[in-house]
Amino acid sequence: MVRQPPSRRGLLITGALVLAFVVWSVLVNGTDLIAPVDRRLLAPPVGVLSRTGQVLATFAMITTPWLVLGALLVVSIWAARRRMRNLAVALVLATALSGLVPMVLRRIVQRERPEQLVDIMTTTGWAYPSGHMAAISTAVVMVTAILTVTRQPGSVRRWWAVGRALLVLAVAVNRWALSAHWVSDIVGGLLVGGASAAIALIVADVHVLPRDWRELVGLDAKPRPAEPDDPRCAVIYNPAKVIDWATFRRVVDFELANRGYRRTLWLETSIEDPGRGLARQALDAKVDLVIAAGGDGTVRTVSSELAGSGMPFGVVAAGTGNLLARNLGLPLDETDALRVALDGHTTAIDLVRITVDDGEPEHFAVMAGVGIDAAILGGTDDNLKRTVGSAAYFVSAAQHVNHPPMQARIRVDDGKTFTRRALVMVVGNVGFLQGGIPLLPEARADDGLLDLLIASPKNWRDKVSLTAKVLTRQDRNAAPIDRITARKVEITIADVEEYQLDGDTIGSCRKVVFEVVPGALALQMPNKTQRVGAQMPEALSDPAAAGMAD
Repeated sequence: MVRQPPSRRGLLITGALVLAFVVWSVLVNGTDLIAPVDRRLLAPPVGVLSRTGQVLATFAMITTPWLVLGALLVVSIWAARRRMRNLAVALVLATALSGLVPMVLRRIVQRERPEQLVDIMTTTGWAYPSGHMAAISTAVVMVTAILTVTRQPGSVRRWWAVGRALLVLAVAVNRWALSAHWVSDIVGGLLVGGASAAIALIVADVHVLPRDWRELVGLDAKPRPAEPDDPRCAVIYNPAKVIDWATFRRVVDFELANRGYRRTLWLETSIEDPGRGLARQALDAKVDLVIAAGGDGTVRTVSSELAGSGMPFGVVAAGTGNLLARNLGLPLDETDALRVALDGHTTAIDLVRITVDDGEPEHFAVMAGVGIDAAILGGTDDNLKRTVGSAAYFVSAAQHVNHPPMQARIRVDDGKTFTRRALVMVVGNVGFLQGGIPLLPEARADDGLLDLLIASPKNWRDKVSLTAKVLTRQDRNAAPIDRITARKVEITIADVEEYQLDGDTIGSCRKVVFEVVPGALALQMPNKTQRVGAQMPEALSDPAAAGMAD
């Protein structure tokens, strides 16, 4: 996660809410100052069977805390699926705080409810603080955060500004009219709900405070007229990976406009052009920044065309594996990824040039494999992968467990040729698989070298040993694994085998040449001033210099 320091206003508001709740709780439960006011403000009695009582009881059931907070949890799943990971974390945390804190406090304080309460399901238990008010106040803050993060139109935000006030007021009046709570209970619930939401937003690094009064009331800032020398950005996106394209476009356009960029060049990938032609189009348009939004395949095809151009390149990881982002500590949250793409510093990383059977060369940034891993990736069902994510690979792996080894001749840096009966051969620019598994632990993305792994198990015992050595990071040359560092590797296979690039099975091959291209890609990386939690360790030769240290 790439974290921005919390704003001073955000910290002040959160601190003020927490302090106000603590002070209010002491006044209500530790002194006799509030009790007379509560008694004077007690609502007139309402009959449970009266029309008014039935309406109030129905509304109380609709706004019961478990229903309101349950809806927030459902929305958190929606946010996570759309790569708004920070927002999803904030929703879960706010739900937990708003549900648990009032529950614990009620058991500690054990304040009685008013005697004239309407005896229904939603008026049982202790009184302070109001769970209904805590839940609804948390909900309105989090919905406001959702509308802000997704950059909804000003008209939507203006309607919500009125709606949230009416909703909070309606719940407060409902709890008061049912005599379910004293007025002080309602105020306490409002404060604890607001504090819970504010704490969750700060912890999850979601910034939603308006910069001025116009944003506060839902008015869009008047855009500055574009100038010919304003920078321009091209966004190449994979529609199969960017689930909510309309929201993504609003967010990107908003962030670019705030940084003085003129009209964005939007380019959508297709089966016919997964990215290379679009990247060439962006270069021909002389843009100042290219952003790729998609999985490792989209990133690979775009970066292959950008190789050697010096064009700053930002990555919004939206795939299943996202191995380049994970290895380099690039954020997996959409908003954080845009921060890095737009505000980060440019770092030159290596690419690996691959030439298959004397065909046209292309490049990759993560790993290429020949053998069983390509067969596994090629046999993975796309629908299953969309449903269960990375777990789909295990299903395909079980289907290819008896994949035969291949007879291969390997030549390293134009030296002598040696042979192996290999189950798999992997060439990597970075070294870690999902879950931090160190397949090529010495690989660095900027060392001017590529790393080769050759796995040559002879039987089931060797296969078990191979898996254990990869998982436990044992000696690099222990059988049945060879790990080799080089600048160039040439592999010739006796029979045709499938090969994969950055997680995509591309085709079949008999001869493959890999050659590192040092500093070929100008990648946008986190700034040193940003707090970064890298998903994989040691992805660059100097992680601190790349802004990867906490």
